[in-house]
Amino acid sequence: MARLEYRLLHNPAEMICHYDPISIDELLVRNDSDWFIRGGTIYERHRTEEEDGVHLIYVIPSDTSIEQSEPEIVQQEGIVVEIRQFADEAADYPLLHLKPCSSLLEVLLLLQTETIKLNGRKWSKTSFELDEDRKMFVYYARTND
Repeated sequence: MARLEYRLLHNPAEMICHYDPISIDELLVRNDSDWFIRGGTIYERHRTEEEDGVHLIYVIPSDTSIEQSEPEIVQQEGIVVEIRQFADEAADYPLLHLKPCSSLLEVLLLLQTETIKLNGRKWSKTSFELDEDRKMFVYYARTND
């Protein structure tokens, strides 16, 4: 088990939150997520570090406000990843698919996959988000058509 701290890039002394202990699987997913949502604030991952056995993720708060057009999805059991269509300057990202995952390693594999195929179309990943407020992972992609 490890310890993880989220810190503001421009004020590293300010810790947003911490996880102690945290599993290596969860740490890997968090390290690779481009976006992190907590308490209604969207943070962009800037860099990761390891310092004296503590893993650090430095983030920058975004000016973007959170607006969900899709209702919150109630999860039965397990882990679910939303796959959403990304478009530049869009205010809404349509839900394309809900992908159940049996483990965080399966989420990590999806996170590291650059292109997926849905309904006969190829989609390229633009970013990956960990939304703590909704307890959801989100894979953003645009079509290759």
